[in-house]
Formats: sequence, structure tokens, C-alpha cells
Amino acid sequence: MQPAGGIDLHTHTTASDGDQSPAALVWWAKCVGLSAIAVTDHDTTAGLAEALAAGTRYGVEVVPGVELSAEIPSPAQCHILGLGIDPESVPLRARLQWVREARAQRNALIAQKIQAYGWDVTLAEVEEIAGGPIVARPHFAQVLLRKGYVESMQEAFDRYLGRGGLFYVDRVRLQPEEAIALIHAAGGAAVLAHPNHLKLDPEATEAKVRQLRDCGLDGIEARYSQHTRADTLRYLDLAARLGMITSGGSDFHGPTVKENVFLGQVEEGRPAPAGLLQAIRDLCVEGRRAHH
Repeated sequence: MQPAGGIDLHTHTTASDGDQSPAALVWWAKCVGLSAIAVTDHDTTAGLAEALAAGTRYGVEVVPGVELSAEIPSPAQCHILGLGIDPESVPLRARLQWVREARAQRNALIAQKIQAYGWDVTLAEVEEIAGGPIVARPHFAQVLLRKGYVESMQEAFDRYLGRGGLFYVDRVRLQPEEAIALIHAAGGAAVLAHPNHLKLDPEATEAKVRQLRDCGLDGIEARYSQHTRADTLRYLDLAARLGMITSGGSDFHGPTVKENVFLGQVEEGRPAPAGLLQAIRDLCVEGRRAHH
């Protein structure tokens, strides 16, 4: 059981590539003693209405969010969290629809590659496992695992679905500036997720974060389930020096996708401190005022 009152501002549901439905995720957050969670599915806001209703039902604050993939040179990842967004934002919803259509085209190409390799996997099977509006590589990995073509999710990504793998197909991503602008237009705070995924040394990371800040980035996910203590301290210091807010999240998907990442275990097995939410709320209020 986690200490009461902690928060987790980076979680996923079946609306993208998580194991738990939005309502089940919020119930689980209640069970482990969290006072608030952000639901940040990839490229969709489809799970937010259900999550917000469950939050009211179970007494857990649900911060409506989204996780956007931004363009950056391979093999790095640049993911930007929108926290405190308006799920009904017209510009955001329109652009997410475009991203999902591009993702659907990519999924068809991945399925073709798998079939050309001689393996019996159809896109329909993958869509059935996904069970929601977003079909992603973890769903392909689950089918490969279920059919015995791989022995683990890790093997599926390392050999076949990850960058450089046999079945890898690159995907359309937003430019970082556009991702940030869309989040702001939706009244949210834009936060760089898991900054180690930039795969840069500390000096180059700082330069990149400065560049993103100059494009409007509000904060850094300094507290993250896969960070070392040194990572956390470095990103807290960087945010302080650059005048940015910080966030904290587990990146929980569920055991099928990330078996060693647990809801609410953000920093050395603990949730993130609830006090982080106030700065995010303040930014969202400012953002909404600026866009009206």
C-alpha cells in the first residue's frame, strides 16, 4: 500500500496501449492510496470521459492528459505530456485524428511485413487485442508472444518491432513546437516526458531542453519510475535553473506491456509528491486565460 496523498502523473489505459480500462485504472489508483493521477494515453483523449467519471465516483482527482510523440533524430524519443488539457479542444482533437490515421497506415505496413516473413498474424487479430481506438506496437508484440513466435515482449521489440527490427516501420510525428502549441491551445501544461529517452549526454540534454523551453515547454518529468536518484536530482536542478515546473510519473501501462512498472511507484518506489500539482494547475489557469 502506498502512502496516502501521493500522485502519479503519467499513466496509460486501454484507450491506447495500457492493460486497464480508464475506470479500472482510477479504481486501482484509489486502492494504492493515490490522491490524483493523470491519464496520458498516446495520441488520444478517448479514455478521459470514463476516467473523469470514475474519479468522481471513487474520490480520486483525475488530471486529463495526453502523451504526444514529437520528431527527433533516431534513436532518441521525444514525448511531450499535456497535463490539465481540455479533452474537447478542437485543434487538439483534429490533429490527433490525423496522427491516428497515419498510425493506422503504419500498422497495416507492419502487418504486411510480418506476413511476408511467413508468420500467421493478421491486423484484425492485433486490433482485437487492442480493443480500443489505438493500435500500437505492444499489441503486435502481444500477438507474437501469444502465438509463440517470441518468448517475451522484450524479444518482440528487440528483434522485430523496435527501431532497426525486422518489422519496424517509422511513424509520423508532430514537430515539438506543434505538440507544445496544441497542448497550450487545449489549456494544458506541456511537460517533457522521461528526459533520458532523449539519449543525450547531460550537456546536450540541457541544450535540447533549453531549445524546447524557448518553444514554450513548461516543465520536465524529473521524477520518473526508471530514473536513478542522480537522474532525479539532475533534472530537478535543471528545471530550477531554467525556471520550469517539474512533474512525476510512473509511465504505468500494466504488466502485459511493462511488467516492472507499478502504478504510483514514481520515485524510489514512492508516488510523486502531491504538491507538484499546484504549479501545473496554475499554468493551466494562465493558459486558459491566455486563449480566451
